[in-house]
Amino acid sequence: MSVSRRTLLLAGGTAATLLPLGGILPAAQAAPSAAGATPAATPIPDPIPVTGTWTRTSDGGQKAAADSRGPALALSEQQLAAKGTYAARVTPQSSSAVGALVFRAALDGSTGYAVALDPGRARIRLYDLADGDTLATAPLPGARTARPYDLEVAVDGPELTVHVDGKRLLHTEDHRHDTGSVGLLAQGGTVTFGPPSLSSVTTNLTGWTTSGGTWTASPLGWRAAPTLGATARALTTTKTYDTALQADLLLHDASAIASLLVRTDATATHGYGVQVDADQGRLRLYRIDGNVTLGTYATTIKADTVYRLRVEAERDELRVHWQTNFLSPDGYSPVITAQDSTHAKGRLAVTASAGAVSFENIAGADLATGLQGWTARSGTWTPDLRGIRGENGLRTAPFTDGDLVARADITPGGPSSSAGLVLRAFANGSGGYEARLEAGRNAVVLLDRSSGTRLASASGPVRRITAGGTYRVEARATGRTIEVYVDGVRALKTRVSRTKGAAFGTAAAHGTSYFQNVEVRSTADHFTEPYRPTYHYSQLTGSTSDPCGLLHHDGEYHLFHQDEGRWAHAVSTDLVHWQPLPIALPWNAYGHCWTGCAVVDADDTSGLFDGGSGLIAYYTSYHPDKPGGNASVRIAYSKDKGRSWQLHGGSSPAVQNPGGPDAGWTFRDPKVIRDEAHDQWLMVVSGGDHIRFFTSTDLLTWTQVSSFGYGDWAAPGVWECPDFFPLPIDGDEDKVKWVLTLSTGAVRATNGSAAQYFTGEWNGAGFSPDQKAGTVLRADSGRDYYAAMSFYGLTDDRRVWLGWISNWDYPFSAPTGGWNGQLSTPRELTLTDTADGVRLAQRPVPELVTLRTSTTTRKNLAVGPDSANPLAGARGTAYEIEAEITLGTATEIGFRLRTDDDQHTTVGYDAEAHELFVDRSASGLSDFTQYFAGRTTAPMKTTDGRVTLRVYVDSSSVEAFGADGQAAVTSLIFPGPDADGMAFYAKGGTAHIESLKVHRLDSTFRLVDRVKPLVAAPAGGEFRSNLGKLTITPAGRWSTDSAGRAGSFDKDSNAISARTATDLDLTTLVRLGGPAPDTGGALSLLWRASSDGADAYCLNIDPDLRVIRLVAKANGYFDDAKALARVPALVRRGTTYPVRILTEGDRIQVFLNGTRIIDVTDTTYADGHIALNVFGGRAAYQDTYAQEL
Repeated sequence: MSVSRRTLLLAGGTAATLLPLGGILPAAQAAPSAAGATPAATPIPDPIPVTGTWTRTSDGGQKAAADSRGPALALSEQQLAAKGTYAARVTPQSSSAVGALVFRAALDGSTGYAVALDPGRARIRLYDLADGDTLATAPLPGARTARPYDLEVAVDGPELTVHVDGKRLLHTEDHRHDTGSVGLLAQGGTVTFGPPSLSSVTTNLTGWTTSGGTWTASPLGWRAAPTLGATARALTTTKTYDTALQADLLLHDASAIASLLVRTDATATHGYGVQVDADQGRLRLYRIDGNVTLGTYATTIKADTVYRLRVEAERDELRVHWQTNFLSPDGYSPVITAQDSTHAKGRLAVTASAGAVSFENIAGADLATGLQGWTARSGTWTPDLRGIRGENGLRTAPFTDGDLVARADITPGGPSSSAGLVLRAFANGSGGYEARLEAGRNAVVLLDRSSGTRLASASGPVRRITAGGTYRVEARATGRTIEVYVDGVRALKTRVSRTKGAAFGTAAAHGTSYFQNVEVRSTADHFTEPYRPTYHYSQLTGSTSDPCGLLHHDGEYHLFHQDEGRWAHAVSTDLVHWQPLPIALPWNAYGHCWTGCAVVDADDTSGLFDGGSGLIAYYTSYHPDKPGGNASVRIAYSKDKGRSWQLHGGSSPAVQNPGGPDAGWTFRDPKVIRDEAHDQWLMVVSGGDHIRFFTSTDLLTWTQVSSFGYGDWAAPGVWECPDFFPLPIDGDEDKVKWVLTLSTGAVRATNGSAAQYFTGEWNGAGFSPDQKAGTVLRADSGRDYYAAMSFYGLTDDRRVWLGWISNWDYPFSAPTGGWNGQLSTPRELTLTDTADGVRLAQRPVPELVTLRTSTTTRKNLAVGPDSANPLAGARGTAYEIEAEITLGTATEIGFRLRTDDDQHTTVGYDAEAHELFVDRSASGLSDFTQYFAGRTTAPMKTTDGRVTLRVYVDSSSVEAFGADGQAAVTSLIFPGPDADGMAFYAKGGTAHIESLKVHRLDSTFRLVDRVKPLVAAPAGGEFRSNLGKLTITPAGRWSTDSAGRAGSFDKDSNAISARTATDLDLTTLVRLGGPAPDTGGALSLLWRASSDGADAYCLNIDPDLRVIRLVAKANGYFDDAKALARVPALVRRGTTYPVRILTEGDRIQVFLNGTRIIDVTDTTYADGHIALNVFGGRAAYQDTYAQEL
């Protein structure tokens, strides 16, 4: 666990579904083009043609021509979700022509809504793009050809309203689509569209009503301006019990008071509220009815400053969180806590009084799911802190694939509650099958919902099904077979008759139950995305990083790993096939749960298990509000085979930070093992440049006995993720060494990060290394092997470990979309005596052999530089190579893997350098980060000129082992899906293949044997600019698309114009993040810049930091504290902003949305280049013009 990771994860991203919103560049600020007339700026990214003929008009609109082959469709990357309006002027040019606005559409337009204006039939029509179903129609008054119509659609959750020329003509409710792209569509002729515009509110709540003033959606938040003496209220119909409501807010007036309300009523006269009162300098939590103060918090509150406010209501407890800093985020701990039982249920609202307030990112606690179109068919369904709360009812979403994998974390709420997942139901929710948990019977049941027949049942396979327990339920339906897994173990498998369906659902009966993390995939979509590993572990969604708490207990292997400061969990019976479970250790009152370990307390040494056995986890507790996180070691334990966990020790950690309860010393990543030789338990903890050793006799009380490191021992980079264990040398139990492993990061000196180890002696109190200070032994010489940890409690005395396949140069930058991160194959560790000393060797575990499906064999072949490829015709993307090669006269031998046209990854042996190497210079995608491409080597000696290699290849990784595991190189790769060829070669002479086997490997997660391409947005676009050619430095991916010139990179990437200027007027549209809502990114405009962009004036816009900064960047860096201007602003992702920079002499003015926000003087730079920048994601520029003054 590294500080850089914490900084990344705590950077203050937005939590609600991000709703894009456009802005129009005011005509007065439009920059002249080189050709003369200024092209009109487009308020949303350009619609890109999917079908038909499209021409951009001079005013920024579109002219579409549809013919008899079908409609003309164009889609923008602009998204419209819970609440907003989308509008354009539509002019059908003939009686047969129909013009439509498309919204909430899939990236390719295959699904979504369209509202069509049809003068020939004198009607408007709302319909579903997928099947053409008409949802609603209305007459079109005064219909005639070639007349322009102002067409607008407003959405508020399922409520869809259509206005034409300012008059409401149609209103209906439909639940099919929640979010998606906007676009334009023409049928039956030619249609002209004016520039489309969009406004929206960033929220995941629906059913809004407003009163008491004006509420205006803008690119900088939902602005409330209360009527004099009144309170402006925005009230949602969403009702909740236990809930959280969060918003970012900005007071425009020092007298203004902003409030969040929970559990309130339709008149907002009952319930609870928290006020932000700048005049009083406080937050106030109160019960609305009676105006009863429940708690206050004194704090300085300023106008025109962004704050994040969150109120939580859980049973009788109310908590208020207050974030004032987005660069170093605070607000983790509540500033107000109170008890009140007056109100248990109610609505959510935001209010403003005594002045104007803008709200952004208004988010309520809700279900985490990838499904759209949820509809409550019966019963009561309310968002909840635990996901979605269901009471005696059914809730469904459209899902038409019969072969599927569905999962959810289900919590029965009462002793007789039943809760389940509904598969293959009819569109109205009837019929199908239900995989159900019954708390009253301790039963897992598969129910035929048409007949009411219980097709199969079993008791809880790991623990009893009881009220309040959370169970991961997974149902797999393939053909006529349905399997049900509970707690990671298959509970049921049975045959069924119905193989098709139209809906998926959640069902609650006999009381209340809770559902969270509900995901459904067709088998064709389950772990089949590009780059998704075939047999390496990864999560369906979320982030996979440091392994934590690896152990074996009662026939199960447990894999815990990091997922943004939480412990994710999976179990296996064979180290190869893993079943995911719910998050084991979530964030808690004491902070985040960072990297650590777990052990089996088989004899109840701790006294936690009532004389039985159980699991104890030791984790790094990191509190975001405290200096340096005040890292300490805390304990959690499980009595039910790791399915539920309890914290131990209350507010007191097991091992305090060495600097004290308020110190920020580096102290993390505990690893505990049993030291049998000294009859004690042993813990190693990283201190940054040293390792601390602790011992215990009861697993709860720990005493530091020594440390190792400091000074000359400390290699570049932070020491973290240590492991410590004894191993016999060459299997001789009388010759044992202790091995201390660790990972170092994140510095360039180690190519981002490295896996290292020491060998030595342990006397029960101290470690004495065999190596001299400064000697570095690499456990894996690859770029991508980090935070490796070994399993505790393997019954056969093996030492098996696995690591995170990544590097701190690009830890979370892989271009994989909704999932991120994978783990290595499990490897068995041994020690062997070599001419250079005792060395660590690692071999993939024999359990992997079970994945082999077929084998291609070559042997006794001579191969020279001009020989034919002995592997011609062999293809694959997931396989294992075993090779024994005699070098002969060859100076280099190797394999070109994952080949296709100009793509390949080379794994080979350099006989002159005596090195195993992996070269991914041409492996595929690499421009998402700076230091990815290149060659990595490991020292490796041959025996009698013979090279032995074992290579594991997967969709996005290569693991190469040589010399019986004494050399190892692990690398990520991102080849195209068609890169499935392979070759063997020899250079400099002739080599001899003694034996070569290529074993195809089966998938451990996929249910189909293919990779499915992701749905893609239409390609194309243009960049309107007079900047000329742009040179990219230091690296990055810049392309032209719907939003203009878009850059993607994990750090700073500059697109530098050859043009230079002294005084200039620079105007542009800028766009942050997107097109996916979870895509982040900040941007900067550079001027008077050096040729590489390292020195420049820089206008930085960062939605995560909620700020716009003007800085004088020097040597590629800038100090936030030395910014020339710092303007808090509710800037957000997925939104287009017009920006103007006017620089004359030493005066710099900046305008946003037509308003001057910065006016300063500075003399740091006099002239230089103009450049565009992206940082940490994606940013785009359009209509970018610079005029020299």
